[in-house]
Amino acid sequence: MKKFIRILMIITAVFAVLIIGFNIGFGNVMRNQLKSRNVAVNRINQEISDAAAESEASPSEIISDRKAEWQNTYGNSAPESIVFIPITSSDSVFYTSVDKRCAVCSIYGKDGKLTGFVQYAYSDDIFQRIKLAVNIMLIVCFALLTGAVLFIHFAVFKPFRRLSDYPERLARLRDIQKLPESKSRYFGKYIWGMNMLTDVLAASSHRIHILEGEHQKLVSSIAHGVKTPVANIRLYTDAVRTGLYSDTGMSSEIADKIDSNTAKIESMAAELMTASEATNDGYDIEKSLFPLSELADLIRSKYTDRMALLRIPFTVECEGSPIMESDKYALYRAVSQLLENALKYGDGSGITVKLMKQDEAFSISVRDKGELLPENELPYVFRSYWRGSNAADKNGCGIGLYVVHEAAKALGGSVHVRRIEETSEMEFVIFIEQ
Repeated sequence: MKKFIRILMIITAVFAVLIIGFNIGFGNVMRNQLKSRNVAVNRINQEISDAAAESEASPSEIISDRKAEWQNTYGNSAPESIVFIPITSSDSVFYTSVDKRCAVCSIYGKDGKLTGFVQYAYSDDIFQRIKLAVNIMLIVCFALLTGAVLFIHFAVFKPFRRLSDYPERLARLRDIQKLPESKSRYFGKYIWGMNMLTDVLAASSHRIHILEGEHQKLVSSIAHGVKTPVANIRLYTDAVRTGLYSDTGMSSEIADKIDSNTAKIESMAAELMTASEATNDGYDIEKSLFPLSELADLIRSKYTDRMALLRIPFTVECEGSPIMESDKYALYRAVSQLLENALKYGDGSGITVKLMKQDEAFSISVRDKGELLPENELPYVFRSYWRGSNAADKNGCGIGLYVVHEAAKALGGSVHVRRIEETSEMEFVIFIEQ
């Protein structure tokens, strides 16, 4: 609030200085103009008096003959109107100046007798109109600017300050309450979006809590369940090692018991693996219509600079701009995983992404040059935790291509792989049926 008041005070001070400065400056100009006019009037009146005394000509004739000359000599300081007012013996009228726009001067004849007066008139209407117009314009600008600042403060800044700490509370998952709905054209959509995000985070938080509970129960049950088979296996192996059953003919029975306990451990490991895979099935798909070129632009914006820094030739081709109905960001994540694999396992000599429509389906192809996988390994590349023969010296856990496979399946499509021996390229293609 203090900043807002300070801004208003600064605006008021600036316009006050402008208005006062303009009026002072305009007054100085008018005073200088008045001095110039007084000089011109005195000189013109002196010329008229001298000419009238020398030639005994009528002042009206002198004014008529020399008016154009005075106009050229004195310019803007010359009077607009010069009128001689003669005095007869019957006249008893006293003439004087009425305001700054008019001056009345006496004219004396050859004998020094007053013969009349000359009225010099100026028109200052244009200057007054300019002064009034500028003052009105400054006042209107001040009112408009003050109104705009007040509107922005009360319609934008003040409501936004009330909302500014909400994203932080939302990120910390503290006191998650929906924002009150608003029809404001500035924050209505923002509030609606934040409330949608609140619902998503609340649902995700609830699901995480459930999964954590199930995970803890699973780990606890497996930890307790595996203790007995492991203890039995250790007991039987110690007995065999010490020769306790070597003379009783029980070796096959002991082997069966060890095998049985091993099967229990394998069963628990399989259960743990299934639970682990189940946590990766939670794909939230939100389909919408979008041009295929938007997905191409998204891929370019995220990877072009990175590929340039790594000095890897990188192209993204999109044939036309057909409309696709799918989850653009889920597709991007799948393509991103393929590109990360291309960076990891390729030789850096080139990566190509091609997007196109094929009949009733869309295809997204990612090619990279490098070591080719053996043909007999291709059927296994999309299995979870499986790693190819080219991954011996690479970090990873064998889950990336499995995630791509599951994402494509969730989008109603599939993913395929092939080796192109002619160009030494591996190609992964995502097909999405429409």
